[in-house]
Amino acid sequence: MQAAMRTFTTALAGLSLAISTADTQVPSDPRLLRPASYELAITVDLAEQQIDGMARIRLRNEHPEPVGEASLLLYRLLSVRAVRDSTGRPVQFQQSVVTFEDFTKLQVNHLRVALVPALGAGQETVLEIHYAGHVLGYAETGMAYIRDRVDTAYTLLREDSYAYPVVGYPSIRVRRRAGLPEYSYVARITVPATHSVANGGRLVERIEEGATTTFVYASAKPSWRMDFGIAPFGALRRGNLTVFHMAADSAGAGRIMDAMERTLGLYTRWFGPLRGDSPFAVIEIPDGWGSQADATSILQAAAAFRDPKREDELYHEISHLWNVRDTEGQSPRWNEGLATFLEDLATDSLYARATMDSTAIRYARWLSGRVQADSSLHTVPPADYGARNMTDWSYSVGSLMFYSLYRLVGHDAFSRIIGNFYRQYAGTGANTADFVRLAKQTSRTDLTAFFDDWLYSTRWTEVVSSAETSRDLYARYQP
Repeated sequence: MQAAMRTFTTALAGLSLAISTADTQVPSDPRLLRPASYELAITVDLAEQQIDGMARIRLRNEHPEPVGEASLLLYRLLSVRAVRDSTGRPVQFQQSVVTFEDFTKLQVNHLRVALVPALGAGQETVLEIHYAGHVLGYAETGMAYIRDRVDTAYTLLREDSYAYPVVGYPSIRVRRRAGLPEYSYVARITVPATHSVANGGRLVERIEEGATTTFVYASAKPSWRMDFGIAPFGALRRGNLTVFHMAADSAGAGRIMDAMERTLGLYTRWFGPLRGDSPFAVIEIPDGWGSQADATSILQAAAAFRDPKREDELYHEISHLWNVRDTEGQSPRWNEGLATFLEDLATDSLYARATMDSTAIRYARWLSGRVQADSSLHTVPPADYGARNMTDWSYSVGSLMFYSLYRLVGHDAFSRIIGNFYRQYAGTGANTADFVRLAKQTSRTDLTAFFDDWLYSTRWTEVVSSAETSRDLYARYQP
């Protein structure tokens, strides 16, 4: 962000903490701790457009060597007031507003907490972090969907805007290499009584105290993010399913609920049931704020509530529930390509359409033009998109890969591949090589040349550029 930053100083427990815009030195291979659990307590002051929060985080050292510092990130206008250990004693820390080393428009408050003594291999520690301030989003960085803010109309607190302390270094490269965490959480969010809090966890308690209400949520499954929508929501419930919606979109909420039930039923028939019996929620967010999925919830843009033609966004996000935790630090995110393809497959199945082939050739022709303009597509295999910060291409290239795989092996074998992968690795996580190995074991068709072209080389560009029909995308791999 190029605007001048607010600079201020906080004194606490004898420590003088200057916040500046100076860059930090990011180690080439920093040893980040892993969050095992979160306890959040956040009071949202809509009138002043700020939050006052406490995060108690249980951190684990999964490295073979001791780690002497915990590194966490917060939104640039959130200031840490105190850090304490599990006994309540103050812990030394430093905080500074810095730019990401490889994304200089992005600024965060980098919190560095000294661990004395250093945390040994396999050991855990608890840090209690008290912080407060404002959240205004990151749209000006080019990440237009991060419009999160504290506002009476709609407030969103989530990982994307660092509205709570997130383990990491100010580096896209380092964060991607670290991979996604997996933790449990309990969150107490206090808001004005005029508003509600929407989350995908179990609502443990709702405490009304005069002008405020506290919503207590607990995670229903291990999660890698926490999302809290705050607005004057209505709530539509059927069994374990909930749709949180704005008052003007109550009719759309009913349609979303119907679509969610149909889509979950469809994917369950194809891929098998999800593990465990847990609540699941769709949370309406304003248009342009970025639909996303977590283990038990979907943030769904308002357009899908208002326009039935936008329901395919819901098909995309629901399909992510059958993804497994990615164990690759620099993931190529081919699961986004799978979800993009499943939008069409679900639409065709639910509405008896036949759009997959036309969509595939349209993608192919568009990509053929992009291949001519972007030399990196000729040199970087899709399996390396994560390492080369090219995962935006995983949606389109990945969608064509899964379309071609589907046509190559047929519906039943494709469903077994996706379902078997989920059942085998849902509890442990997996990587690209695991998926390729399982797909080869499941399919009667030899998939070696197929994955060599579409994942491990750039020969897919030749396939796309020469394709005159959708069949040309997969015919060469047929026996």
